[in-house]
Amino acid sequence: MYKTVLIPVSGKNGLIRAKAALAHARNLANGDIVLLHVFEPLPQIVGGEAHAELLAEQKAKGQTLLNTVMADFSMAGEHVRCRVDEGTTAETIIRVAHEENADLIIMYTDGRDGLQDMLLGSVTERVLRNTDTALLVIRH
Repeated sequence: MYKTVLIPVSGKNGLIRAKAALAHARNLANGDIVLLHVFEPLPQIVGGEAHAELLAEQKAKGQTLLNTVMADFSMAGEHVRCRVDEGTTAETIIRVAHEENADLIIMYTDGRDGLQDMLLGSVTERVLRNTDTALLVIRH
């Protein structure tokens, strides 16, 4: 059993994958489950009040996505927390895993090898190559 499990949730097939990952996490965790949504950094050319508004909007969108994931599960007695962070996806997942002292990261992958994945690597692959936290990858 794992004390803390981190589940990254994206917008791309995010709800379906996150709900399946949450079902796995409930069987593997005996402590906290942390749902994480990462949004890309805002452009540096946007500043001041406009930057604050865009940041708040992105955080609200992420929180809405995470709330939707949690809505379908009865979480009585379970410690599920939501977190929305700004940053590059793979690096932010790794950073948050360390900040939350996660014992396990659960990620879903579609297993496609498109041109972008060949050139840059998938997010899952980048997390795998750069983390020392256990990673459960499930092909969906």
